[in-house]
Amino acid sequence: MIFTHLSVFQGRRVFLKTKFALKIVVSLLCLGIATQASAELLFHDDFEKDNIGDEPSKWEVGFDGATTAKVVADPKKGSNKVLLTADKGSNQSRHDVGGSIYVVGDAGWDDYVAEWDMMFPDDFYMGVVFRFQDGEKFYLSDRRQGGRDYHFYKRQGGWAQVQAGLVENEPEVWYRAQLILEGDKFTFKLKERKDNRSFDKIDPATEGGDGNFKTGQFGNYGLVYIDNIFIGDSVEDLVLPVEPQDKLSTTWGTLKASY
Repeated sequence: MIFTHLSVFQGRRVFLKTKFALKIVVSLLCLGIATQASAELLFHDDFEKDNIGDEPSKWEVGFDGATTAKVVADPKKGSNKVLLTADKGSNQSRHDVGGSIYVVGDAGWDDYVAEWDMMFPDDFYMGVVFRFQDGEKFYLSDRRQGGRDYHFYKRQGGWAQVQAGLVENEPEVWYRAQLILEGDKFTFKLKERKDNRSFDKIDPATEGGDGNFKTGQFGNYGLVYIDNIFIGDSVEDLVLPVEPQDKLSTTWGTLKASY
């Protein structure tokens, strides 16, 4: 009888331990799901839904200058569609000489990670803007002539350099770029698109900071090709929304690995 009671007691202890362990597992799963759900893909565009020759449907004009952005065939792969951010030469396409700036996103965007493909048509000044508020209030991540200098600038009553940087690059090569905004800190990285290393293995091209503009949109600057752009809360755990017409269902991490 004693052994029977002991066996029941031990069985109950095992049951309680198992029940407690299951509660922990369920709690961790719920936490993981909640964390994943809190991550958000803010913007995605690969231009495949747009017609060749049209302006990009998901973008708007932030600064209306004398140039027009349009969707074109990829110069390296004609079956692919990409954005060409101006219809005039490089020396006529920058905002400070009358070129237009096209932007995406919300005026309230603050911290995010952006990744995109980028190709420079020639050896000139070109890049992207971020925390864009209007034509005289934004930051610029800018390629300089010569294929090495890559700087951060601030536009506010003229130009001010925020931080100088260096990264080897050349025209007519597809690159993959990453921009991380964390409060007043900005980090820009660049690698060739065929480079399969993740960005955490790539040294920053430009690192700097400034606290004037806390929020704003993302966009082009000057004449540049852009494709496969993703903007989200963070690099990890972002999940693309399922769109039946595109059959998209993958993690950003998996997508990044393909570059």
